[in-house]
Amino acid sequence: MFLEVEHRFAFEYDAYISESFLELRVQPKTTTGQTVAAFELAVGPPTSVFRYRDWNDNLTHHFTITKFHDRIEVVARSLVQTHPAGPPVATLPDRPPLSALPYPLRDFLDFGGPVRLTPALRTAHRAVGNGDRAPIGEQVRAVGEYIHRTFEYRKDVTRYDSTTEDFMKLQAGVCQDFAHLMLGFLRLRGIPCRYVSGYLHVESKSREPSQSHAWIEFYAPSEGWVPFDPTHNVEVDERYVVVGHGRHYDDVPPNKGIYRGVAEETLAAGVTTRVTAGPGVSSLREETRQIDLPVFSEIPQRRMDRPTTAAQEAAAQQQQ
Repeated sequence: MFLEVEHRFAFEYDAYISESFLELRVQPKTTTGQTVAAFELAVGPPTSVFRYRDWNDNLTHHFTITKFHDRIEVVARSLVQTHPAGPPVATLPDRPPLSALPYPLRDFLDFGGPVRLTPALRTAHRAVGNGDRAPIGEQVRAVGEYIHRTFEYRKDVTRYDSTTEDFMKLQAGVCQDFAHLMLGFLRLRGIPCRYVSGYLHVESKSREPSQSHAWIEFYAPSEGWVPFDPTHNVEVDERYVVVGHGRHYDDVPPNKGIYRGVAEETLAAGVTTRVTAGPGVSSLREETRQIDLPVFSEIPQRRMDRPTTAAQEAAAQQQQ
């Protein structure tokens, strides 16, 4: 399946800021389950965009704007061919304890960030059942069933920085929270596992935008990394597009940055996906282009789009 993905960000500030730095993880990876055919990144105001690969081989773009501005826009467009392969999760024969693990996998057994090793996590884990000596695939299915049965998918009850402790107290959250809790349970069982950020294509007649999605991958010696979606309690198929891997969300946020100024920031983001025909050529095409948004060497005396308050004028004078 070929999927087109468009991910848009718009950062709006209620006063001019003098400098901003933004880091993006929005370019899908070429993996055993997908091939990236094209990627385009547009950024405004116009600036130089740089790219590097982080320690998990995630493609990371970053840029700095050093003149006064009150808006930043980012548009990432991708064309990805998905071709997942692998046996059903429940049939994996591997059994813990997993001996002689490669050293890099130990990062994916550790607790930290939003995945908290707490008494509450241990208590919840004991309720899962299905002993830790069962085949890994059976354990993953048991954990997925428990989370799906016990927790509710609900927007706007957790935050981007919520922890497994927060999710267990609320018993509701979004895909990020489901993924973190499953990581915690599997790590308690000695199964290396990692967070996956990306996109999920969902056919919808309402034409409403899609959203970013998160799921997990666990390590089975016989197969390597195997994906599973705890939010929907299903195995990953051709509708999923991988962007990044990490120990948890903190390693792979779609956007992260800082700015200099006293303004309040508002972020609007949206994702759209659609099935499309494949490209005429198979070579990877990558492009970066500019979005024409204004910047200023000095703060304008008055913003043209809305009235400037006395407090904003005072803040602008302080920035100068």
